[in-house]
Amino acid sequence: MTPATATTHRAPVRYFHGGIPDLKPGNLVLPPDITGTSRTLAEYSEQLADSDHVRRDRVYITTGRDVAKVYAAFYPDGALYEVEPDGETVPDPDCSVPGVSFECPAARVLRVIDPVVLLRARPVNAWVRQLNRSTDAAGQLDKART
Repeated sequence: MTPATATTHRAPVRYFHGGIPDLKPGNLVLPPDITGTSRTLAEYSEQLADSDHVRRDRVYITTGRDVAKVYAAFYPDGALYEVEPDGETVPDPDCSVPGVSFECPAARVLRVIDPVVLLRARPVNAWVRQLNRSTDAAGQLDKART
């Protein structure tokens, strides 16, 4: 009889994206340099801060559903999606919490979670606080997964 070997089963990583509304399951989320949209957080980052890492040729995805919800609100009034990366996924160099934010060439919509996330539903500083809390929480989940 062969001794039983322990195996570790990890839950598959789920990715989310918040942004342009009206996408359907199967659609690709494409980067701003292809779509031409200027309604991105990358655009705001270029205006407000060091833009060395801002990539308009990448789609940003996150393991934190609530993180993506904030990005959807800042579209403004964008949608929240569950997505799968299309192409190589690398860590977002601007995210200080490992395992939370990634960039990839495109992402495929698996499902629409919320078709409209209203920016005006709360004050901007409340959205920023939610982003900070959600990013930290997603980082803790990533640590627990590994």
